[in-house]
Amino acid sequence: MARRKQGGVAMGNLDSLLDTMTNVVGVLIVVLIVTQVNVSSAAKRIRANLPEVTVPMMTELREKDEKVRKRLTEVKDPAEVKPEEVEEAKEELRVLVAQRKELKKTKARVRKLDLEVAVIEQKIEELKQQLEAEGGQVAQIRSDVREKEDDLTSRKPRLVRLPNPRVPEKEAREVLLIVRGGRLLHFDREDILDAIASKVRPRKDLLSRDPNYKNRYDRNKIMPVLEGLKESNPFYRFDFKLHQNGHIQVYCYPRDGKGETVEDLAKPRAVGIGVMNKADHDRNYLRFLVTRDSFGQYIAMRRLAEKRHIPVGWKFSDDVVRQSFYLNERKIRATPDPDWKPPPPNPNPGKKPPAKKKPTEDILD
Repeated sequence: MARRKQGGVAMGNLDSLLDTMTNVVGVLIVVLIVTQVNVSSAAKRIRANLPEVTVPMMTELREKDEKVRKRLTEVKDPAEVKPEEVEEAKEELRVLVAQRKELKKTKARVRKLDLEVAVIEQKIEELKQQLEAEGGQVAQIRSDVREKEDDLTSRKPRLVRLPNPRVPEKEAREVLLIVRGGRLLHFDREDILDAIASKVRPRKDLLSRDPNYKNRYDRNKIMPVLEGLKESNPFYRFDFKLHQNGHIQVYCYPRDGKGETVEDLAKPRAVGIGVMNKADHDRNYLRFLVTRDSFGQYIAMRRLAEKRHIPVGWKFSDDVVRQSFYLNERKIRATPDPDWKPPPPNPNPGKKPPAKKKPTEDILD
């Protein structure tokens, strides 16, 4: 049965369209239409964003393309490459390689020079600092020199006596004076020996009972007596050493603060002046032992002796100024150690012993 027209308007048959849209082929057609629309829109946007290419630009690009293609063709066909071009290319390559090596060497030298420059700059900085420090020292020295120049200019000239080395008279004896700690101390060796002997010689109970050593003192008895004499002298301290052969050595140490200063020697009845006067009367000479802290005092004391026309000699000594001698000079000897053995006798008694070395002569100045 035929359908009626609605509203008086004839409607087309839409069944084919509906069939097409509802099956797979229809869907693909719709996707294709949408894609074409999008591609067309994208192409328009790309063309709008592309830079404008002029005719000269296109011409230049075509020429470059032709050159590249021609060079590629030449490279593909070695027969068309000329030997001169190959040699020229090799030479250029060798030059480039040599330049590269030289550039590497130059870079290495530059790095080395940079290090050397850094070291030199550091040394220069150190020298600058040292120069600044030394400049301050030089300025201080100059200032001190100017002050000393002014001081020397204001001083009066001093007379200096030149040394006059000479040997003392044969009959003259040495009188020993010690200048230590700025003080003058007379070392009377004979007086010290007599003082020790006066304490030991009367002690007959100290003599040895050994018949082989009748005139000697028992080594075990005499040493306690000598130890008791260590502090017996007001000016010197004594130490005693007993050797294996029985000889007794005495060490004398000046006591600190003992003796007379230069000011004390100016007083009446000064001991040092009395020693000098006696030396002058006996025609003896003075020998000063001077420590390093007392040279100035020695000069003043020496002038006192020179005013009396007494010959004088001197020499430096250590700070201790130790003196020593043996008690054999007063016939005080101890018995030898039981283990001590006398030296063997001379195998050639007829042979003369070697001449002794002549002792050094005392020199006065």
